[in-house]
Amino acid sequence: MVVDKRPIAMGVGAIRIAEVGDGVPGTDFKDLPLPFKGSVAFNFSDPKEIKIETEGTDEPLYVEFTKDATDYIEFSIATPSNETIKELMGGTIDTGAEGEEKDVWQEATSIPSIEKTFQCETLPKKGKKVVYTIVNGKIAAKLSQAPGAEQAELLLVRVYKQSAISAAGVKGYAFSREVVEVA
Repeated sequence: MVVDKRPIAMGVGAIRIAEVGDGVPGTDFKDLPLPFKGSVAFNFSDPKEIKIETEGTDEPLYVEFTKDATDYIEFSIATPSNETIKELMGGTIDTGAEGEEKDVWQEATSIPSIEKTFQCETLPKKGKKVVYTIVNGKIAAKLSQAPGAEQAELLLVRVYKQSAISAAGVKGYAFSREVVEVA
C-alpha cells in the first residue's frame, strides 16, 4: 500500500518579510497582517517558446524555452496601518509634535527599491503546512481599492522573484516550497 505523503495546502496562516540574507533567505521575519480572503495569487509565467522551423514538416527542428516575464506572488491587505503601508510602499510617517500626535503616511518622492525575503505559510492540515519562500523579492505595492459602503480599502502587494546571489557571486535558489510537520 502506498502512503500519500502530500500536504493539504489550503488557506493562509501567515505572510511575513525579512531582510534578505547573503544569497540565502533572511531569518528574522516580521509578520504582516493576514491577507484579504482569496487575494493570494501565484503569478508564475509560462516560458517563451523559441523554435526552429523547417520547410516540409509541421514539427520544429528544435525547441528552446526562455523566461518571458518575472514571476511574482500577489496579495492584498485590507485596511492596513500606516506602518504597514510604509514597510511595503516606502515613504514616511508624520507623527506630529508632542501633544499634537497624528498618524499621516506620506508617499515617497520617487519609487523606492524595497527588497525582502518573503514567506507565505498555509494553515496546518493533517499535521502539515507548506511554506513558500521568495529568497530575494522586489516589493511593489499600491492602494488598489478605495473604501466604500460595502468594500474595504485594499493595499495590493506584489513580490517579484529576483536572483539570489551572494556577495561572493554564488547563485542560490530564488524560490522554495517546504512541507513542514506541525504538532
